[in-house]
Amino acid sequence: MRYFSTCHIFKLQWLAMLIAGATGPAVAEVPPPEANQNTPEAVAPPWELYDTNEDGYISTDETAAQGMSARTFEDLDIDRDGRLNRDEFAKAPRIRLK
Repeated sequence: MRYFSTCHIFKLQWLAMLIAGATGPAVAEVPPPEANQNTPEAVAPPWELYDTNEDGYISTDETAAQGMSARTFEDLDIDRDGRLNRDEFAKAPRIRLK
Protein backbone atom coordinates (compact mmCIF):
# COMPACT_ATOMS: atom_id res chain seq x y z
CA MET A 1 0.00 0.00 0.00
CA ARG A 2 1.34 3.41 -0.94
CA TYR A 3 1.74 6.00 1.79
CA PHE A 4 0.68 8.98 -0.40
CA SER A 5 -1.90 8.85 -3.13
CA THR A 6 -1.19 10.37 -6.53
CA CYS A 7 -3.37 13.32 -5.62
CA HIS A 8 -1.35 14.00 -2.47
CA ILE A 9 1.94 13.81 -4.40
CA PHE A 10 0.60 16.27 -6.96
CA LYS A 11 -0.42 18.67 -4.17
CA LEU A 12 3.03 18.39 -2.54
CA GLN A 13 4.78 19.06 -5.86
CA TRP A 14 2.52 22.05 -6.52
CA LEU A 15 3.23 23.42 -3.02
CA ALA A 16 7.01 22.98 -3.52
CA MET A 17 6.86 24.86 -6.83
CA LEU A 18 4.79 27.61 -5.26
CA ILE A 19 7.28 28.06 -2.41
CA ALA A 20 10.27 27.98 -4.78
CA GLY A 21 8.65 30.57 -7.04
CA ALA A 22 7.80 32.87 -4.13
CA THR A 23 11.32 32.89 -2.73
CA GLY A 24 12.99 33.35 -6.11
CA PRO A 25 16.34 31.98 -7.22
CA ALA A 26 19.35 32.25 -4.98
CA VAL A 27 21.68 34.94 -6.32
CA ALA A 28 25.11 35.72 -4.94
CA GLU A 29 25.84 39.42 -4.52
CA VAL A 30 28.99 40.41 -6.37
CA PRO A 31 30.59 43.71 -5.41
CA PRO A 32 31.06 46.17 -8.28
CA PRO A 33 34.56 46.30 -9.79
CA GLU A 34 35.20 49.76 -8.42
CA ALA A 35 34.78 48.41 -4.88
CA ASN A 36 38.13 46.64 -5.25
CA GLN A 37 40.64 48.41 -3.03
CA ASN A 38 43.45 47.86 -5.58
CA THR A 39 41.58 49.66 -8.38
CA PRO A 40 42.03 53.44 -8.57
CA GLU A 41 38.84 55.49 -8.36
CA ALA A 42 37.39 56.91 -11.60
CA VAL A 43 36.35 60.57 -11.41
CA ALA A 44 35.18 63.25 -13.80
CA PRO A 45 38.12 65.25 -15.14
CA PRO A 46 38.35 68.66 -13.45
CA TRP A 47 37.55 71.64 -15.68
CA GLU A 48 40.33 73.73 -14.13
CA LEU A 49 42.95 71.16 -15.10
CA TYR A 50 42.03 71.47 -18.79
CA ASP A 51 41.07 75.16 -19.12
CA THR A 52 44.59 76.39 -18.46
CA ASN A 53 44.16 79.85 -20.03
CA GLU A 54 40.87 80.34 -18.13
CA ASP A 55 38.94 81.64 -21.14
CA GLY A 56 35.88 79.52 -20.40
CA TYR A 57 36.57 77.02 -23.18
CA ILE A 58 38.91 74.08 -23.69
CA SER A 59 40.87 73.97 -26.94
CA THR A 60 42.47 71.05 -28.73
CA ASP A 61 45.89 72.20 -27.51
CA GLU A 62 44.71 72.21 -23.90
CA THR A 63 43.27 68.70 -24.17
CA ALA A 64 46.33 67.38 -25.98
CA ALA A 65 48.54 68.70 -23.17
CA GLN A 66 46.52 66.59 -20.73
CA GLY A 67 46.62 63.48 -22.91
CA MET A 68 43.09 63.51 -24.33
CA SER A 69 42.98 61.96 -27.79
CA ALA A 70 41.86 63.97 -30.81
CA ARG A 71 39.10 61.42 -31.40
CA THR A 72 37.68 61.97 -27.89
CA PHE A 73 37.81 65.75 -28.40
CA GLU A 74 35.93 65.44 -31.69
CA ASP A 75 33.28 63.23 -30.06
CA LEU A 76 32.77 65.75 -27.25
CA ASP A 77 32.67 68.84 -29.51
CA ILE A 78 28.94 68.62 -30.24
CA ASP A 79 28.59 72.05 -31.90
CA ARG A 80 31.81 71.52 -33.92
CA ASP A 81 33.26 74.92 -33.05
CA GLY A 82 36.72 73.52 -32.28
CA ARG A 83 36.46 74.06 -28.53
CA LEU A 84 34.62 72.52 -25.58
CA ASN A 85 32.23 74.42 -23.36
CA ARG A 86 31.30 73.20 -19.87
CA ASP A 87 28.26 71.23 -21.07
CA GLU A 88 30.27 69.40 -23.71
CA PHE A 89 33.16 68.76 -21.33
CA ALA A 90 30.78 67.33 -18.72
CA LYS A 91 30.32 64.33 -21.02
CA ALA A 92 34.06 63.55 -21.00
CA PRO A 93 35.02 60.01 -20.00
CA ARG A 94 35.94 59.53 -16.37
CA ILE A 95 39.64 59.29 -15.53
CA ARG A 96 41.41 57.01 -13.06
CA LEU A 97 43.28 58.55 -10.16
CA LYS A 98 46.79 57.25 -9.71
